[in-house]
Amino acid sequence: MGDIAEEVCKAVKGAAHSLLDVAPAKISLAGTLSFFFSSHGTALAAFIVLILLDLMTKWLSLSHKYLLDQGICRTQAGLWQCIQSMKKAFANRYITSEMMKTKFAGKIILYMVLVAAVVQVDSMTGGDGVFLRTAWFYLAATEAVSIVENLRDAGVQRLTPLLTFIRSKLGGLK
Repeated sequence: MGDIAEEVCKAVKGAAHSLLDVAPAKISLAGTLSFFFSSHGTALAAFIVLILLDLMTKWLSLSHKYLLDQGICRTQAGLWQCIQSMKKAFANRYITSEMMKTKFAGKIILYMVLVAAVVQVDSMTGGDGVFLRTAWFYLAATEAVSIVENLRDAGVQRLTPLLTFIRSKLGGLK
């Protein structure tokens, strides 16, 4: 009976050691997952997607400018041609890595600071998140307007009426 208890004790010690070896990674993963599945984390993930879409559509509009500067007529410089010429637009410095840093990282930092501030305002006023929801609406609306503007600048002229409509509903935002 002593041999069995000794073996069980060894197995428990081995399991404890293996759990403790990866504990920091598990704790980090659990914390990250719990944040991203919270309302703030979900909103941050959504804003990251919106900002990436804004960045990619900006690249499309700059690729469109590259095509026009290369003498391609406006009717031939469609969305597919913009996608295909994006690599050349990068090579010819129409699109630079500096844009990625300023457009993406700068916006994420700005949005996180703004959200942190409005969370504090909500907490100070005892509100039920009205300032936070207002900030989220404003940020999402400005990103949506920017995406539509970039697509329009990339040659999708059919979006001009949509842009006019959105701006009229948002009171001239952006």
